[in-house]
Amino acid sequence: MKKALIVTGVLVVLALILWASLRDSGPRGTEVEIQAAEIRTVSSRVKATGEITPEKKVQISAKVVGEIINLPVVEGQEVRSGQLLLEIERDLYESARNQARAALRQAEVSVKRQVVQLADAERNMRRTKELIADGLVSQEALDAAQLRLDTATVEIEVQQHAVEQYRSALQRTEDDLARTTIRSPMDGVIIQLNAEQGETVVPGSTNLPGSVIMTVADMSVLLAEVEVSEVDVIHVVLGQEAEVKVDALGTEPQKGRVVEIATSGRKDPAQGTIRFAVKVALDDPDPSLRPAMTAKVDILTATSEDAVTVPVQAVVKRRLDEDGEEVRGSDAKSYDEVDVVYLIEDEKAAVHTVVVGVSDVLHVEITEGLAVGDEVMIGPYRTLKNMKDGDAVKAEEEKSDDTSEEDEGSGGVEVSVD
Repeated sequence: MKKALIVTGVLVVLALILWASLRDSGPRGTEVEIQAAEIRTVSSRVKATGEITPEKKVQISAKVVGEIINLPVVEGQEVRSGQLLLEIERDLYESARNQARAALRQAEVSVKRQVVQLADAERNMRRTKELIADGLVSQEALDAAQLRLDTATVEIEVQQHAVEQYRSALQRTEDDLARTTIRSPMDGVIIQLNAEQGETVVPGSTNLPGSVIMTVADMSVLLAEVEVSEVDVIHVVLGQEAEVKVDALGTEPQKGRVVEIATSGRKDPAQGTIRFAVKVALDDPDPSLRPAMTAKVDILTATSEDAVTVPVQAVVKRRLDEDGEEVRGSDAKSYDEVDVVYLIEDEKAAVHTVVVGVSDVLHVEITEGLAVGDEVMIGPYRTLKNMKDGDAVKAEEEKSDDTSEEDEGSGGVEVSVD
């Protein structure tokens, strides 16, 4: 009897184990998180890094070669328009000016001499004509007088052209002499000084740049000049608001606006992408700002208020056929990718096509395809990447209030997926 009871107990335990095994053999899968669509304001921004630069700056270069004999300014000094910046040795250019002036005077004297010779040739021509009328001279005398007159006429024209040539030479030497004194072209600050008194400067040529002695800049208007990728630059337009942060100052971002967008791009050899220069003018520049400081710029390209939003990771790309069914494998190439999210319907993953709008780093606007409160799957990334329409899912209950703080901070509802 006792043995029969033991056998019966063993059979009951085995039956319970078998029943539990069969009950737990239902579909289970990787846990994922879900989150409900919410109303919020979304702002789309283009981020770029560049440097602070004055809106207007002038590089002062030498137009003549020579030694700097006077340099009365220092870097960082404020200067006014017309103020003396430097002087280059003048002796050589004064000598050239004096020589050109003497050559011009000599040419002018030659013109006067030719005027006298022309007048003499004209008188001789008149006398010869009178004598040939009386038969006192031959035709040869008349021809000789005519030749002398013609020669005097041509010679005076030659001397007049020589005067013009020497006058131009004198003007050139006077210009070179004037270029030995360089004055500021505008009010501003000397932000860079590359030369010292006693150094020799040279002018630039077609293939050789000249000496940049200093740079004068108007510091009243400062820009943040950045480079934006070709993908983002199409969203940037003139007048858009921007925030500029300069790490060197450690202050709040400064407000600005887009004032210039390059029409042609520059190829970045490191990344192989095309980038466009964009300039942002600061509304109220901090007095501590200096040219070439690193600037991080956020350009506000679009804003959508009271938008239906979900986390950006909830929206994935899928290829759907005409009936809205997912297409995978070799047939998928004939269909375009569309934006979709996954919801839970009858404990299964259900794909929903959506239309996205403005997005920021964390959230994206859904203009079509979702309503507020619809719960979408947001991760983990690997699970969501391999999600398929119709996968079995099971939403778990939200954690109770007596869970640990770490669990409370995790947020969202988890589901099981097969």
